[in-house]
Amino acid sequence: MNAIPNQRHLYMGTFEAEAYWRDAQLASLPALPDRASSAIVAAMDELLFSFCQPGDALLTRYAISPVHRQYIAQLGFHPAVNERDLTDGMELAGNVSAASVFELLGSRKADAGEGFPQLEGCVLSPFAGLPYVEEAARVWGITLHQPPLETIRKVNAKTYSSDLKRSLGLRNPGYIVTSFADVAEAGRKLLRDGSFLIKDDFGVSGKGNLHITSTQMLDRIVSYLRGQERKGKQVLFLLEPFQEKEQDFSCQFTIGDDGSVDIISVQWLANTQFSYRESLSPDGAFLERLEREGYFSLMQDVGRQLYQDGYYGDVCIDSMTLRGGKLEPIIEINARKSMSLIKHQLDTFLAGKNMRGTLTNYSLSHDGSLSYEELLEGLKGEGLLFTGEREEGVMPLGANTLYVNTGGRDGENKIVGHTSTPSRNATGRGGRSPAKQVRVSGIGVSDGGSEGNGIVKPGLNGKNETDGNERARGKGRLYLELVAASDEDKMQLTTKLERFLAEHHFTVLN
Repeated sequence: MNAIPNQRHLYMGTFEAEAYWRDAQLASLPALPDRASSAIVAAMDELLFSFCQPGDALLTRYAISPVHRQYIAQLGFHPAVNERDLTDGMELAGNVSAASVFELLGSRKADAGEGFPQLEGCVLSPFAGLPYVEEAARVWGITLHQPPLETIRKVNAKTYSSDLKRSLGLRNPGYIVTSFADVAEAGRKLLRDGSFLIKDDFGVSGKGNLHITSTQMLDRIVSYLRGQERKGKQVLFLLEPFQEKEQDFSCQFTIGDDGSVDIISVQWLANTQFSYRESLSPDGAFLERLEREGYFSLMQDVGRQLYQDGYYGDVCIDSMTLRGGKLEPIIEINARKSMSLIKHQLDTFLAGKNMRGTLTNYSLSHDGSLSYEELLEGLKGEGLLFTGEREEGVMPLGANTLYVNTGGRDGENKIVGHTSTPSRNATGRGGRSPAKQVRVSGIGVSDGGSEGNGIVKPGLNGKNETDGNERARGKGRLYLELVAASDEDKMQLTTKLERFLAEHHFTVLN
């Protein structure tokens, strides 16, 4: 949604915004680093094309594949985009720098006019407000329309959600703990009635949550936090009873400059181990239940309180129903855009064609040998690709998340470390043999990725792997909209898609 109508908007953002709001002095929960997943998340900003209206601009960390730009153009999306990576060679494959897209943009003014669209006068509509936004806007002449960064940070904290639940008289606001001793005391109280969750104040989907099921687990975490506290780290977590959920869902609304609250949509969510899996539209009976139980009235109250605390803009409230039928209306507050809001944008697009869809994703292991262009051509050949002329099909939402760890990105702006010495039969721009020239609706072959030729590259675990005659496999994620008229049609489409992926040597990981 455009905050200021009748002006060009610039869409961009870094999806794991919580990492930029989090104080470096806070103690952290134990977690295994996953560079491959971090690289995928860094490439998710290409999904923001769904917000773009005619004349709008979209800047992404990694330049969008020319093949994908042509595909979404056929669907009616024509954003002005950067044709060069914002990182511009600063990142090796699978190693994402700590800089957000706004910090990167602010450092690129010398490149104005060279692979970047005209941005002066655009109104910024970010995925989330982050540091360096003001600096980037000043350098490029971008118009800002958002609350102060400190306000954004405050209302996105888990402790803010807990305090708000308490002030609204909702159950299970949790325990806010500020020392390892507090964790031990509150944890033992909670374990008397069952298991519980420890939540980082700025935890992100799939990270920053621990499910504690025993005193042994609790003792290990307390010891881990004690060590950090002795090194000067500040303990700040939220402890909540673990609840047996029936269904995750979320509500998206916007808060206007005048404090008005506009509820946009409700989306059912399918999550796996606290991580986002897919969004789908709820049925009318569920929406009627929410209305009957005062859920939407409560969302209005939440919006008004956020406005009183200085926030306006996009909001996503995570909620759930519990086994036994109870409604848990507020799990946490996300004062930013969301995957479910992207789903709503796609819903709006499909509604104009009397179609409906499900936003989902596949985490895949593959070697990058099948280019994005060949992927689209293969889907089209199997009758699976959504083109806007079909009543159902698979609508891929981006290429970079799938290829960021395998070097199969189309276009000239490959991540450093992904290129290879061209073979004798390679094309001049990329290193893919021209033996198989493919086209998707008039799209010619562009750069399909390196062919290996004995080159050493970093593997998923940071180890060097020699290609030899086989390419190293890496992890990617294919975000897509499954467009189908019914649940039965959706299941059939899913089965065909998964068969196609298996036949083309993709291994599904989720």
